[in-house]
Amino acid sequence: MKKKETKKEHRERINEVQYYIYRNLSNKLLIDDLAKVSSYSPYHFQRIFKEITKKSVTSYIKDLRLQWAANLLIFNPQSTVTDIAYNCGFKSSATFTNEFKKYYKYTPIEWRKSGFENYKANKYEIEEEKKVDFTKIEIKKLPSIDIAYMRHQGFDKTIKNVWQKFLFILEDELNIKNPTMMGVQHSNLNITSLEEYRYFACIDLKGQKIEPRGDIGICNIKAGLYATIEFEGICEDILTLYKKIYYEWLPSSKFEALNSSANILYHKNNYLDSKDEFNIEFRVPIKYKD
Repeated sequence: MKKKETKKEHRERINEVQYYIYRNLSNKLLIDDLAKVSSYSPYHFQRIFKEITKKSVTSYIKDLRLQWAANLLIFNPQSTVTDIAYNCGFKSSATFTNEFKKYYKYTPIEWRKSGFENYKANKYEIEEEKKVDFTKIEIKKLPSIDIAYMRHQGFDKTIKNVWQKFLFILEDELNIKNPTMMGVQHSNLNITSLEEYRYFACIDLKGQKIEPRGDIGICNIKAGLYATIEFEGICEDILTLYKKIYYEWLPSSKFEALNSSANILYHKNNYLDSKDEFNIEFRVPIKYKD
C-alpha cells in the first residue's frame, strides 16, 4: 500500500511540474527551480521525472519548445524567427535554428516557406475532409476557468479509457456527477507523431474546490480573447478543424495565436459516444496582430 501511495504522490508532484513548465516555456527553466516545485531534491526530481515521462527534464522542455515554435512559424507569419525563438524560451536565434533543424530537418525559414507542408509526422490520411465554415467563427472574451484534468499521451482509442477512469474517480471519490466536460489539445497532429500527442481530459470545476490527487491535476484556463466555432463530426474531423482554423483562417485573419493551447467544450464527447460522434465548441486563444 505504501509503494502504491508513493507512486501516486510522484505522479501528483510531477503533474504540478509539467503544468509549471507549460505555463513558463518562454522563461528560463532551471532544474533547481523545478525541483522546488516538486518538493524533491534535484537528483530525485530528475530521476522521478524521467521515470514518469520517459524523458529527461531537459529533453522534455526542449521538445515542447520546438513543437510550439514549429506551430507559431506557421500560425503567425508576421512574427520574426527571432521573436518566436525568444517567445519559446531559446537564448538566441542561432541556438534555436540549430536545434530546430536537428528536430524537423528544416531550418525555421525553410519550415515556414514550405517545409511544414512536406513534413509528415504520421502516415494516416483523412479520406474526405469535413468542410469548415469560417463565417461561423465568433470572437469572444471568455473568463478564466478552473479545471480538474487527467493527462494522456498518444492519439488512439485509449483516450476513452482515460475519460472513463477520470469520471469514475470524480464521482466515486469526489462526488462530482455529470460535470461539464472539456478537452485541451497540446499538440498539432499535422506535425506531431501519434505517440507524442498530448491531451488533457478536463472538467470545469465551476467554483468547486478539490485538491490534486495522483493522476488528477488542478489548473486554470486563462481568461482572454478566443476565436470560437461550434462544430460536429466524428473523431478524425477534429484534426481537419484544427488544421483549417490554424493553417487557413488564422494566418489570413487580423489575429495571431498565443503561446497556449486550444481547448474544447464538449456538448457531446466522442470518446464516450457509441457512434464516435462529437458536438463541441472549439476555442483558440488569440490576440490582435500588432
